[in-house]
Amino acid sequence: MGCDACLPIRTGYTVSFQKSNDVKKLEKYFKDISQNQWKTLGEDMFWMKEHIFWGFTDYVHQHLDPRHVWAVEAKQRSPFENLRRMEPITVFQKMKDALWIDELIEDKRICSYYQPIVSIDHKRVHIVGHEILSRGLEEDGSIIPPFKMFEAAQIRNKTFALDRACRLEAVKNASIIDRQLIFINFIPTAIYNPEHCLASTFTLIKELNIKPEQIVFEVIETEDVQDIEHLKNILNYYRSHGFKYALDDVGVGYNTLNRLLEVEPDIVKLAFEFTNGVSKNEKQKKVAQEMLTITHRMGAKALAEGVETEEDLKCLIEMGYDLFQGYYFAKPHPEPLKEIHSYKKQKKSNFCFLYE
Repeated sequence: MGCDACLPIRTGYTVSFQKSNDVKKLEKYFKDISQNQWKTLGEDMFWMKEHIFWGFTDYVHQHLDPRHVWAVEAKQRSPFENLRRMEPITVFQKMKDALWIDELIEDKRICSYYQPIVSIDHKRVHIVGHEILSRGLEEDGSIIPPFKMFEAAQIRNKTFALDRACRLEAVKNASIIDRQLIFINFIPTAIYNPEHCLASTFTLIKELNIKPEQIVFEVIETEDVQDIEHLKNILNYYRSHGFKYALDDVGVGYNTLNRLLEVEPDIVKLAFEFTNGVSKNEKQKKVAQEMLTITHRMGAKALAEGVETEEDLKCLIEMGYDLFQGYYFAKPHPEPLKEIHSYKKQKKSNFCFLYE
């Protein structure tokens, strides 16, 4: 199930020539290309399939003046639809360099890493869940960082497709987590209709017999959300099917503290910018405390992500935070940790935990 938005459908390009002499030079180029790969749209305009277009751009740069050749992405059945958006062919180089993301999505070269989320009770650390983090895979198996994947996807207009692929892979790999919470990221701007866009995700969860109450869908890139009603529609759809949801990076961007009340999440994650160094920064403490107050007023749990030092952890515990995540406990790992073995137990410290 999918559509042009959420699957990496191959498309094509309409190309226009500003100089008639350039058109005559193309006879040699097109003579060995099958007619079903391209077609003329007039004396100075062509449509061609995408893979033909990328080879064509090389030809233009070598044999023509690229400043006088313009193009725009277009479907074969409507090649004139986007003519007002035409740009010089020189601007398409970045898109060409990012073509690898299409193959990554189609080949499903995505893997999952797991980072534990913990609670602390009487100085005893309990793993209560795991955030599933997506990584890309090169053909040789080496890891591609997520920011590199999504940067390429944005250039190629494949953010919807990549978000969907990562979400499905995360669900697939969530089946090995037993009884604990499973945090799965999603980009709200990549979902235009929950019932349609989330159908494959929900079907897979059901097939794998994962309990809905285990799943916490985590809103990422919330600063890009302009339509709060659309976001609420998505979140209500999750909750109506028995899932929980969390807001990430609270305290920065769009996600002001006052707007928390509008979406009523189950879990609120304090952004790294306010967690890291909170023990020594009064402004960070103020934001952390305000977020905690509003979160608890809603009946939700407050999670501090990006915890890296003992001092910050102590400060957040004293404030009353419920859950914690960060390198202080464990880095993302290819397998979900069963327990946390910490070197901190062997350090001389007045703040020693028991880990299980």
